[in-house]
Order: sequence, then structure tokens, then C-alpha cells
Amino acid sequence: MLVGIDESGRGPVIGPLVVCAVAVAPETARELEALNLRDSKKYTRKKREELEKLILPLVDREIAEIPAHEIDTQRARRTLNDIEVDMFAQVLMKFSAARTIIVDACDVNAQRFGERVSQQAGVHGIISEHKADDTYPVVSAASILAKMQRDRRVDELKEIYGDFGSGYCSDGRTTSFLRDYLRREGTFPPITRSSWDTAKKILDEYVQCTLDQFSYSY
Repeated sequence: MLVGIDESGRGPVIGPLVVCAVAVAPETARELEALNLRDSKKYTRKKREELEKLILPLVDREIAEIPAHEIDTQRARRTLNDIEVDMFAQVLMKFSAARTIIVDACDVNAQRFGERVSQQAGVHGIISEHKADDTYPVVSAASILAKMQRDRRVDELKEIYGDFGSGYCSDGRTTSFLRDYLRREGTFPPITRSSWDTAKKILDEYVQCTLDQFSYSY
């Protein structure tokens, strides 16, 4: 059995972080390779949906999610890399007997990331590389399934909170949503990673504006 693991949603200021492990048996590995998969970010959502339908019959999978507020809670005492090591190890438990395990490294030091996941999961011989999701079909599949899971969660959140764009810090719709929500409610919605620099900057601007208005009124 061959296993690939990747994540989706490491960088956004809104929404969950998702990690997916994909396991493929030797008899279906060639079929997966024939799909010529790449990193999920290189596909449109429509194409990812099409590929998901082709991938799912060929693999087994395990998914872990952590919501924004829990990311904030954990980041008060540990790093995002620490969180991801735990999540990678968590999804790997189901497939710990796999012959080959490949992960897309989240740490700048790919070897260190692999060693930490290995130690946490109690397995040996993990292949940990940067851009593994663009090199190994099984990791590409994990990337696509993780991204689809996050996309669906984002859709659900938009049904509740309205359109906030992609949730990424570079998205003007996302930052405008956060500013408008903060002005209206006096706080960020619970789907926000308030520990992110983007959120801190917006909050600082809001506090300063409020203080200026208060001073002007006097």
C-alpha cells in the first residue's frame, strides 16, 4: 500500500485547516498514475470536482480538520508546524502499516518535518519532500481531496456569514469582509484566525480609528 498526505488551508485567515491521507493499493496505483494528477492549486474548482470523482473509487482516505478558533487556541502555545505534525500523524494512524508513505513537507526543513511525523505516528521511512503534491500522484490526490473538503467547509461558512471571498489574506474581498464585520459587530466572526498578522493589523486599525473618534468627540 502506498500513502500520500497533504494539507489545504495553511495560509488563509478564515476557515479550517484540512489534512488528507490517501492510500492506494498496488493493483490500482497505475490507474491513479494514469490521471496525471498535479498540485490541487493548479486546477480550477470545476476540474478538481471532476478529478475527485475519478480519484475516490481508486483510494482509501482519512481526513482531519481543525477550525480557526482551535488554531488560535493552539498557537498560543505552539507553532503551526507543530499543529500540522500532529494532524499528519493523526491521519497516518489508519495506514501505519503502509509500505511507502510520502508527505508534502510543511516545514522549511523537509527532512525534519518527516522525522517529526514519523516519531509522532510511530512509523519509519517516511519520504518528506517539498512540492511532493506536484511529483507523486498519491500526494496530488491527497492535495485535491483536502482542497475539496476545505472548499465545501468554506461554502457552508458562507451560507452562515455571507460571501467572504477565498479566505486568503491577499484577497481583498476577505479583508473587506473582516473590516466590515468588525465595524458592525465589534469583534471578528469565530471562523477567523485572529492570531494571523492580517487579522491583527485590521484589529489595530479598528482600535485606532475608535480611539480617534472618541478623542475627537471630546
